[in-house]
Amino acid sequence: MMRDQRSVRNRIQRGAMKGVSDIASARYNERYDSIRSLQQYALRSADSASRPTTKHRTRRAYASTLASNNPSLFPMSIQVWLGETPKQQFVAEYFHKLPFSRAGGGREFRHLGDWQALDEVLRGEGADVMLAERGRRRWDALPRSAEAAQSLVAGGCTVLVRHAERHHAGIARLAESFAADFAAPVNVHVYVTPPGEFGFGWHYDAEDVFILQAAGGKEYSLRKNTVNPWPLEETLPDDMRYEREIMPLMRCGLSAGDWLYIPAGYWHKAEGVGEKPSISLAVGVMSPAAITIYDRLRRRLLDSLLWRQRLPITGAASPLSKEELRARYRELLAQLSGDLVRLLELDDFVDELVEHTSPKR
Repeated sequence: MMRDQRSVRNRIQRGAMKGVSDIASARYNERYDSIRSLQQYALRSADSASRPTTKHRTRRAYASTLASNNPSLFPMSIQVWLGETPKQQFVAEYFHKLPFSRAGGGREFRHLGDWQALDEVLRGEGADVMLAERGRRRWDALPRSAEAAQSLVAGGCTVLVRHAERHHAGIARLAESFAADFAAPVNVHVYVTPPGEFGFGWHYDAEDVFILQAAGGKEYSLRKNTVNPWPLEETLPDDMRYEREIMPLMRCGLSAGDWLYIPAGYWHKAEGVGEKPSISLAVGVMSPAAITIYDRLRRRLLDSLLWRQRLPITGAASPLSKEELRARYRELLAQLSGDLVRLLELDDFVDELVEHTSPKR
């Protein structure tokens, strides 16, 4: 049975070793409504054991037609992933704060990460592929088919395809759904990892990441980031200094159909488990940071005479000593800071921010 989310949150905050994995340890059973039942026929997983009857084929064809003509009938929004947990609760208690996982919550989206989908992505023009093994980049010939990827994975290599949403219509719809939910840019990466191996070592991302385990299994190790909290994409260091982290370790095991949310900046490392390769989709949500307010503010500052005035001359022709120059700058900064406060308190600037960060209707 699913554990009480409040108690799970408390365990994560205490840094319990199994705080997150307890969430994903059980199998979640839910009753599909008629539309999702049709989706099961239209998008049956590759591991289906039974050959469809004529009746099933007819129903699947009808469902496929529905999906093509009305993609909104098959929602991929965050609320579908969350199930009975209200999205408002998830945002208030976990988003940007704590890891969250739901067993079986991505079950109906596993087809987006099966070998057929991967083959389509790899064959896409300009597919961005990277190879890695145990934290090191590999420079083998890049795979352009699922068969070639399977060969590399069998040799211990992890295959990463970045921006898979550019090469697969279903993954693109998934990205669009998350972009609508969070009003932020979204990308989707696909990882194929051999059992018992990891491709990338300890690291953190500037994005909020939703991991969908599409096939096989993976175990995630997680730690809160106190070395470089709230990282920005433009300032990610080459050496992330993981050895300086002091926060306790958490673990989360995922099986096919489970999903895990990792807040931006959280340390993580993933290893394939079981006997088969792991295929997972990482939905990255680039939530806007407060620094983006400066970008909007600068546009207004350009219209201000106060901000367009010239700074004191500092060349050989300057009559000012260093002390006099410091005094001039202090006076100027006092004027500018007062003007900044005035601008930031304007109601129309607040309205501009709300308009800019809200999804376009």
